Amino acid sequence: MDSAVFLLAVVASLGQCVYPDIYARRGDLGDSTGSLDFVSEADLEHCSRLTYDQLRYRQIDGRCNHPRNYGSTGRPVKRYLRPHYQDKFGENLPRVYSVTGQLLPSPRMVSWKLHPDQTAHDNNTMLVMQMGQFIDHDITRAPELSGRNASIKCCGVPPKERLPDCFPIDIPPGDPVFEDCMEFFRSSPAVDNDGNIIYPREQINALTSFIDGSAVYGSDLDTYTWIRSENGTGVFLNTHLVHGRERLPSHPHLGPESCVSSNTAESYCQLAGDMRVNEQPGLGSIHLLFHLHHNHIVRLLVAGILKKRGQPSSPERIAKFIQESSSALKEQIFQEVRKMLGAIIQKLTYCDWLPMILGPYLIDKFQLGCTRRSRYNSDLDPRVANSFLSAALRFGHTLIPNVYNFGDKRIHLKDTFNIPDASIRYYDNIIQCLIKEGSEEAYDRYVSSAVSEHLFESTRGHKHALDLIAVNIQRGRDHGIPAYHYWRQYYRLRRIISLDEFGEAGIAMKKAYRDIRDVDLFPGGLLEPSMPGGVVGETFGHILANQFADLKFGDTYFFLHQQAPQGFRAAQIKAILSVTMSSIICANSAVTQAQPDPFYMASQLNLPRPCSDYSEMDVEPWLIHFSD
Repeated sequence: MDSAVFLLAVVASLGQCVYPDIYARRGDLGDSTGSLDFVSEADLEHCSRLTYDQLRYRQIDGRCNHPRNYGSTGRPVKRYLRPHYQDKFGENLPRVYSVTGQLLPSPRMVSWKLHPDQTAHDNNTMLVMQMGQFIDHDITRAPELSGRNASIKCCGVPPKERLPDCFPIDIPPGDPVFEDCMEFFRSSPAVDNDGNIIYPREQINALTSFIDGSAVYGSDLDTYTWIRSENGTGVFLNTHLVHGRERLPSHPHLGPESCVSSNTAESYCQLAGDMRVNEQPGLGSIHLLFHLHHNHIVRLLVAGILKKRGQPSSPERIAKFIQESSSALKEQIFQEVRKMLGAIIQKLTYCDWLPMILGPYLIDKFQLGCTRRSRYNSDLDPRVANSFLSAALRFGHTLIPNVYNFGDKRIHLKDTFNIPDASIRYYDNIIQCLIKEGSEEAYDRYVSSAVSEHLFESTRGHKHALDLIAVNIQRGRDHGIPAYHYWRQYYRLRRIISLDEFGEAGIAMKKAYRDIRDVDLFPGGLLEPSMPGGVVGETFGHILANQFADLKFGDTYFFLHQQAPQGFRAAQIKAILSVTMSSIICANSAVTQAQPDPFYMASQLNLPRPCSDYSEMDVEPWLIHFSD
């Protein structure tokens, strides 16, 4: 559909509300099981004191969105199915035994046999993977006591001397890459006020569950203050100049477990809303893109305020106006722009990225489209589900490339983990690469060796490298995630009774598993063919759609909701819907042209256009909030 026609259709329907009947028909999916949570009286009292105007903006830690503060930081995640722990009471010990009573295969064995490196091309750009990782880091992080490079050791330590949450990955005989043991430490459990683990064991989400731009602004007050100009009171996000170009600010306290700066003059550990920003070049670059876009919107909004007052809006005049503004006006501008950027990220997620991931059937079934206004439901639990963070949203790991190509340069991913140099020095090139190059890792069971054999090798050394796929499988067992078989039952999908039903992959699967009921959710999901018009298969698709529906209808501030004061006016929604990833890239990088849909390769139906064709966001609908 032509974008102008689409916008007219949306605006014409803004008076209509839609709410998915998938929840009314919950029996069609099975019975959802909740999980423990804490309700802080102090938090509830804090929320009750907020004024109408203060409620216009999100709390940085996600409080005051849900009546019980579901979705705020540091809360236990939820579950759609009860955990499959394997101690006597089913409350704590990881899932390690087969239905036949034998030990489950080593996660490294599963990775080695089922997920080798094999190149396959598709029509999607690498931006699909990179946007997915950014969204993931906006809504999920299960903390663990042991960092990636931390000193806590499990391998080589006698079992009786290991810390209780050591859960190292055994290396199978004949493994071509790894020897003996792979380090792994269990995710931190939720505890009561006295520090005692609450059973059944549940993991914690260190971030806000909402898609709210917390990957840009942070989910805690310290990060939020560090990243914002003027010691947390300015309108801009801080930047660091490298050869005259704005880059992410330097992190004041980041340790070697998250970043190792090189000896180059440009290198430093970057600060963003999420601490994982330095993991790899594409991630650091997409963080910088949205970081710069906040500052870009600030300048657009101030130019609009000046124009409304009949004053010139040159860059010098904009800077002078900001400098002379009162603290209250600066706060209002910052919060308004933060709210706008959060809504833009939601638009890009739900209107542009998610439809290509899920396909039209699931978008329609879970009412995830963007053509109508929606309605908030306080009965929904917007917390992230354990199966979503431990398996389903990790589908993008099969899309990670071995190499970033641009011009005559080739950046090998395995050499860049936790070293931020590339995203600092080659930001514009990497952004161009993300939208120009087709991924050499299509959605399938094959995974690049950069992450299956060399994960974090650049900072740990080859002997201590990890296998991301083995880690994913072990994490699922650590969290007591039920096997793949039970998820198909839960969503009432066609029953798979034999490993042979996986065709060619079934042969490889038999080298690892003995029974279909043993197959872990993560590898099982990767073995399914893509849904029509989508990327993921039907099991991952249903878990993802279920979760994104919870995050849409369970978020008071979702950009299509009409609830006041958290929502947006019709004209503001129209302006948000007009923003595209290409327009953001053109406004905040040296890229000179981009295809209208940068998640797909350029083609006759998706021809690159010069950046001058992409208009700026219309900020006029927001000027009503700023008096003359």
